[in-house]
Amino acid sequence: MHLRFRLIVAFFLLSVVPLAAVTFYSYTSNARALRDAAEREADLLAGELGQRMQLVTAQLTERVEHMMDIAELQEAMERQAAQTAVLTPATTTPSVPAVAVVSLNDQLAKSIGDAAVLLNNVELRGIRRPRPPGAEGSSPSGRRSGSPPLPAGAAPPPPSTPPAEADAAAALAAPLRIDLRPIRQELLRQILPEGRVENLTPEERQRVGKEINQRLLGIQQGLQLSAQALQERAEAAQQQAEAEASAATAAARRPPLPAAPPPVPPTPAAPVVDTVRRSALTGNRLDVRIERDGQVVRQVNAELNLPNLLATVFSTTGGARDEVPFAVGPDGHLYTRSDSERARVESLGPVATPDGPATVRLPDWIVVTTTDSSGSGLKLGIARPVGDSLAELRQTAARNVAFGMLFIGLALAGIVPLSSRLTRNLSVLHEGVLRIARGDYRARVAVDTKDEIGELAQAFNQMAADVEKHQRAAIEQERIKRELELGRRIQIEMLPRGPLRLGPTEIRGVSVPAREVGGDFFNYFELPSGSVALLVGDVSGKGVGAALLMANIQASLRTRLALGQDLSAVADAIDREIEAGSPGPVYATLFVAILDPATHRLRYVNAGHNPQYVLRVQGGLERMSSTGLPVGLLAGRGYTEETVQLGPGDVLFLYTDGCVEAESETDEMFGAERLEALLVARDPSVTDDVLAGVEREVTRFRGARDLFDDATMMTVRIG
Repeated sequence: MHLRFRLIVAFFLLSVVPLAAVTFYSYTSNARALRDAAEREADLLAGELGQRMQLVTAQLTERVEHMMDIAELQEAMERQAAQTAVLTPATTTPSVPAVAVVSLNDQLAKSIGDAAVLLNNVELRGIRRPRPPGAEGSSPSGRRSGSPPLPAGAAPPPPSTPPAEADAAAALAAPLRIDLRPIRQELLRQILPEGRVENLTPEERQRVGKEINQRLLGIQQGLQLSAQALQERAEAAQQQAEAEASAATAAARRPPLPAAPPPVPPTPAAPVVDTVRRSALTGNRLDVRIERDGQVVRQVNAELNLPNLLATVFSTTGGARDEVPFAVGPDGHLYTRSDSERARVESLGPVATPDGPATVRLPDWIVVTTTDSSGSGLKLGIARPVGDSLAELRQTAARNVAFGMLFIGLALAGIVPLSSRLTRNLSVLHEGVLRIARGDYRARVAVDTKDEIGELAQAFNQMAADVEKHQRAAIEQERIKRELELGRRIQIEMLPRGPLRLGPTEIRGVSVPAREVGGDFFNYFELPSGSVALLVGDVSGKGVGAALLMANIQASLRTRLALGQDLSAVADAIDREIEAGSPGPVYATLFVAILDPATHRLRYVNAGHNPQYVLRVQGGLERMSSTGLPVGLLAGRGYTEETVQLGPGDVLFLYTDGCVEAESETDEMFGAERLEALLVARDPSVTDDVLAGVEREVTRFRGARDLFDDATMMTVRIG
């Protein structure tokens, strides 16, 4: 995948995807918050519906109770009129009975007032209807109509009690039923001057409900004013009756007036009774009763007009958010303000049912219901539309995404040439890398930018220079490696390839190579005289030079020993040749010996080499120490030849310093003492055992540590 395409994809993922995620999260969060707020508002509105339902039913209860107060006041006024009629002379025209003859029906209907639109009918029990003056069977003075006048000074006959009690019982037994439909229609005509009462449009019904609602707000004040007016009228009638009674009493006492009628015995005080007023709303029936000593003495039953009542309750609901109030009866009947709202609520599914859930969240609606606690059994609810708000929210989110995509497109239009520039410089770097890979270590790139790409180009050029230098060093190292390998082969070729046996005498040697090519060597060969030449040496330094010097020394020794020269002379000649023909301080330690197999006589020169050992068959260890300086170190000092007589079974152990200078993993050196102890402990009669045993011990001692110098060892077992 090209870097340019990867940059564009990365830009897309880092811009479009987060924008989409943020927009989606913002929309879902706002939609959830909107639904929560709508649910809280709907819940508050449903609670307000319940409170308004309680307020309206409470006011209706007060109005119905006031009807009972009117009946009680009317009855008190009748009793006062009857008492006044007894005390007033027949010629006096009473005024209180004129108040008593006012129609009770008119008084009760008038007391209902604006509340009549919310009631169908009212039925009162335990109410005594008043008789108008002149009615048959009674008169204001207690006499029957048509009776002859009383003589002067004669007392009026006692009233006929049985007929009056019978009439009172009949009046209390018969219920007083008031049909409120005419009052309701008259009230609607006042609100609608056009006179359209039936088939009201939804707008007209809502206006009527608001009007009734406003009028009902003054019910309590009207009740208080009406009760106060009735109380004032009763007090006025009481004062007038008392005044007329006083005037009649004074006139009867003045002479020559006839004798006064017998005094009316005072009415005994009524006993104190316990009066309780109870009201209850059950469905559409409102019951108010008065109980005295547990007995119902008066009762009013009112039938509520639920559609008008709920229209009044719904009149203040529904503002700018188009909430739909509704109510569900226990029978499942749905009440709304209009048929269109009914259809809308029914389209929401089984949410407006008596057993429906309290809160329902629909895609475009929030429905909250609450149970009316006033006793009507209704379930009041609010359907709150949220579809328009969600649609507007979605449009806002889409508009934000569109603006975001526009800005992203502009940014993308700017990043394409920028990515082209970046990739162009990277292409130049890529070409340079390919040239380096093909072996052109002189390749350089020219990038003049001051950014990270320019720094990368500078680092690449520095790397190319370092690679070129390292390549030259690698070539040089390869050349040296080849030379070392050549020196190793020269060294190996100059070593004996197998053991040498001259009768019972056996000569063996081994060289453990180190990491670097050194100048260690050992050799043994037979001379023309029948003797055996034994050589062990170590040239200073490492590498090919040391190997070549070692080869030169061996060649010179082979030549000179073949000519039969004295060993001290041979060592001195080699010493001078190295000093004269080698540049710098180059030297070598050398042990040269000639063994006569017949006589077992050993002649040797030790030119600065390590002490070599003779292992006697009887036991013991003899050292063949140095007899001169290393050859080539300080030429011309001379060398001394020494002689050792060997016997059958003796063993010569010759070695180089790489054997005793081997180090362990703890940097401990093997040492000459450890070597001597090892040689003393070995059986000198077995040559292979001595050579192999020392090699094994040196290998075990150094462990994983590499040898710094070749470990060269040679043994000669005298037969």
